[in-house]
Amino acid sequence: MNKKIKSEASPGLTDRGTQRRDDLVKAALRIIVRDGPGAVSLRTVAKEAKASHGLAAYYFGTRGALMIAAVEMVCSHIATTFGEIIPDLEAAASDPSRFAAVLVRYNIDHVINHPNIGLALYEVNLAGIREPDLRPVLLKWGKVHAALCRNAFIALGSKQPEKDYAFVLYSIAGLILGQSALPRRKFETTIFAPAVERLVYSILHATQPE
Repeated sequence: MNKKIKSEASPGLTDRGTQRRDDLVKAALRIIVRDGPGAVSLRTVAKEAKASHGLAAYYFGTRGALMIAAVEMVCSHIATTFGEIIPDLEAAASDPSRFAAVLVRYNIDHVINHPNIGLALYEVNLAGIREPDLRPVLLKWGKVHAALCRNAFIALGSKQPEKDYAFVLYSIAGLILGQSALPRRKFETTIFAPAVERLVYSILHATQPE
């Protein structure tokens, strides 16, 4: 991963044990980004982390537990970074265009400019289609992310903040995935920012300014 991701504290582990566990999870995320979730196993992750298979088995036991840890790490990172912009989002709630601009800036700075993080997030969500055991943790973090910006969406004028957040989130995800697959010049100014602004105004059933 290009950008440093920290995990939550691991109960019962020493600092060294937590670092070893984190190194294995980060190795799993590198494999997910490079080769897809299907390439993750205790053996491939141990090799990627330059550790023994026994060490991976000791910390996780099963591939499923390792995948859950990978989901936890990347979703926790998104929650931390997104939480940092909540004051700006709430301060911009009286101006839908500013509100949209805060969302655009976050996604540019934390997802588009760090594509491995964005790709890891999308890949673990897609993995939930084939791996039902991942769904509870994805659902948990989805609720955490929605709760972070609930007050900001209410202040904006949303009557259904959770649904409106999901609408904006998945629309933004589609825009970013499209750009990742087929990069377009001036994406931020000519495609992304105008689209996010339209999304925000559509929540208010208001007419977007010229």
